Amino acid sequence: MSRYTKEELENMLEDVINELELSESMIEKHGQHGTPPAELVRLVLEEKNTKIRMLQLKFSDISSCLLKN
Repeated sequence: MSRYTKEELENMLEDVINELELSESMIEKHGQHGTPPAELVRLVLEEKNTKIRMLQLKFSDISSCLLKN
């Protein structure tokens, strides 16, 4: 098993965050506030899951139903 340093793991999380499509509200709230990378990934994935659930329930406008973190 490969061993990574804390810095390497944080850099990998940053890479994941950079690949995620962040909503305007997530960028405004977390963009410059120094939210820890792991927490930001969790929050973004929660928002994405909420969007998917709303679309599966046939909501036509999901913007008003998204979690406000």
